[in-house]
Amino acid sequence: MGVVDRKELAARLQTIFDREVQAGRQPHRRALQVGIEEEMVTRILTGRIIPGRRTLNTLLDGVLISDDERTELQGIRSVIVQDIRAQRARESPRTIQHREPYVPKFGQPDPTGISSPVELQQALKAVRVWGGRPSLRLLEQRSDGVLRRSTISDMLRGESLPDYDRYLAFLRACGIDDTSLNTWVFTWRRLAAQEEPGAAGWMRGIAPV
Repeated sequence: MGVVDRKELAARLQTIFDREVQAGRQPHRRALQVGIEEEMVTRILTGRIIPGRRTLNTLLDGVLISDDERTELQGIRSVIVQDIRAQRARESPRTIQHREPYVPKFGQPDPTGISSPVELQQALKAVRVWGGRPSLRLLEQRSDGVLRRSTISDMLRGESLPDYDRYLAFLRACGIDDTSLNTWVFTWRRLAAQEEPGAAGWMRGIAPV
């Protein structure tokens, strides 16, 4: 898939929602029923934010679309996210040492022993404390629109695995650097793989449950 304008995903989703409304269905109400605020839906449909992978899947679960259309929309989202990350890297180049062993900074929370989403949520609270306990408003500003105060609050209170994109944005906003971030990414993937039957066996370093 080539270059994609970030408004394309919003336009495609708006078309799908309009189609649902014309058919007498209420996609906005279904979104509310699964925990997606109407304001969030509006921001997604107007292109003001790019939904996380899980959020997009949840939205699409509430409308009538084919598997091919769902796959195409997820592909458009992935291209947009990659383009945004590439642009940020060009504007603020950072050296990422992927092979450097993980060495926690003094006092920095260490995620290597986390074994459940509940423990991950507790560790994220510790990360915020380690980062100086920044306000939800400041975290929202540092995330360039990826995070909202309500979603940060939900992430720190919930007992399920957080959305991947928001998880990374939160860690970066609290000051976790790229070298340490690799271990947090691995921890999230390990927990996610353990939720998918058979997935853990295909990922190095992750023992099947």
